[in-house]
Amino acid sequence: MHISSISLKNFRSFKDSGLVELGTMNVLIGANNAGKSTIIKALYAMQEGGNIIQQDIRLGTGTELTEIFIGLEDIGNYYLGQSTLLENKTIWLSTNTDQLRNGQGYLGVRSGASRNGLPKIPNIDPHHFIVPFLSQRKTMTYQEDVRSQYAMSVNSNLTFLSAKLARLSNPSFPDHKKYIETCQEVLGFVVTSIPSEGGLRPGMYLKSKETIAIDQMGEGVPHIVGLLADLALSEGKLFLIEEPENDLHPRALKALLDLIIRSAEKNQFVISTHSNIVVRHLASLPDSRLYNITLNTESQPAEAKATLVENKPDARLAVLRDLGYELYDFDLWDGWLILEESSAEKIIRDYLIPWFAPKLSRIRTISANSISQVEANFEDLNRLVRFTHLEDAYKDAVWVRVDGDDIGKETCKKLQERYAAWK
Repeated sequence: MHISSISLKNFRSFKDSGLVELGTMNVLIGANNAGKSTIIKALYAMQEGGNIIQQDIRLGTGTELTEIFIGLEDIGNYYLGQSTLLENKTIWLSTNTDQLRNGQGYLGVRSGASRNGLPKIPNIDPHHFIVPFLSQRKTMTYQEDVRSQYAMSVNSNLTFLSAKLARLSNPSFPDHKKYIETCQEVLGFVVTSIPSEGGLRPGMYLKSKETIAIDQMGEGVPHIVGLLADLALSEGKLFLIEEPENDLHPRALKALLDLIIRSAEKNQFVISTHSNIVVRHLASLPDSRLYNITLNTESQPAEAKATLVENKPDARLAVLRDLGYELYDFDLWDGWLILEESSAEKIIRDYLIPWFAPKLSRIRTISANSISQVEANFEDLNRLVRFTHLEDAYKDAVWVRVDGDDIGKETCKKLQERYAAWK
């Protein structure tokens, strides 16, 4: 099954989201409390049985309905109940059974209706569809009982991690090798299930055969291990991930993102983030969608909006700048080329470099958009080098190209005088 779209009406901060079309990789970026988690919660409602509680209904809604509509494709063998619309029916796929047989439909959730006979997607592996990896995934205790019902359970926290790892740690289990390799790649060691007084608990073995429990490790280890386990097990699923960057250092985060990209060949992802690293890695995929979630606080109650960001460097750079990032927050490159106009930048980036100088693919081209912004962009770059290297790391590796008119010559002269060491 594949989610093609979602729309929300009077759900939390969304009055009317319009149609939010989804691809294989979907990244939601925005400030805190803007509405990113609202979209993820709405999708998670499918597996939760479509339960809308009072707190989910937008303030001031009155007699209007709170609605979630989720477009479905390739439904396959997933059974979500009868498609016929009945009075007080809380959830439906379509108004037409033929449409359902053709593999398309709409799932709808309405507030204030009876939940009797409410169909929902199972949360038992392998019949589940949604893999939740939410912000409140951490748990105070790990269930040490590893019977099969816990190993196969799919929920929004890490309570049953011991049982999942017990299955994956068995060399005869089909995904054992995949899990071990991903642990080594991302963490540098393997987390498994170790003996405890109540059965098994997550941890690792030392060469001395001593053990370390997972709660004695860093904050980032438990939640990344849970995700690694699900990535190793899943195919044809929808991953709902909130802020994968939490508690991870950049190297581990990038390794995790590379793993997510490989997993996207067989799974669908909706990921919320504040990280430019996550955006750069995931939103560059061919079938990716980057949505900027904003909150209009001038209306009361505040109203959220989801805007699809164009797949253009300037548009995506503008979104990151809105969140407080600057040019010097981005990854390092082999060299930088700052240009006055966007048209020149596009021609050089998209045509001249690929056609005539492919070895310059690690050169970062930047459009200043106007002559007045050339100095500001160069200052951003100077701060990047000063902060990360404390030396002239880009000596002879930075170029500024502007028009040869009087103002262009004056801009270059000022830069040469101010940054004499750059030559």
